[in-house]
Amino acid sequence: MPTPKIEITNPQAIELIAKIKSGEIFIPFKNWLKKNKWYLVSAAVTLILIIALVIGKKLSEGTPIPVFTPPDIESPSLTPSIVVKSSFSGIKDEIQNLNTDLPDPFIPSFDNSINLEAPLN
Repeated sequence: MPTPKIEITNPQAIELIAKIKSGEIFIPFKNWLKKNKWYLVSAAVTLILIIALVIGKKLSEGTPIPVFTPPDIESPSLTPSIVVKSSFSGIKDEIQNLNTDLPDPFIPSFDNSINLEAPLN
């Protein structure tokens, strides 16, 4: 079956086809794209980050939360202490039992007749 040949006779359509072939019709779009390219780049990066967050959230919701339990700790037991007696045990006890509290300080009596101002001559 032969394909029918379409012949365009409309002068406006012929002019539009010529503009498309020469690229003249795309000049306003290219200028707009050059002017707003950083907005488009930032919008694309933001969109990619939002998609990554959504995918990450879905993946994290799908994995079970790990449960960490500490290892069993044995109950502590007292270590046996060996009592050693030496000739200095009495001195050690005296030093450990030494009272380091200071005695009460002497409280001076209040004298109302003391004047700290220099006398005027």
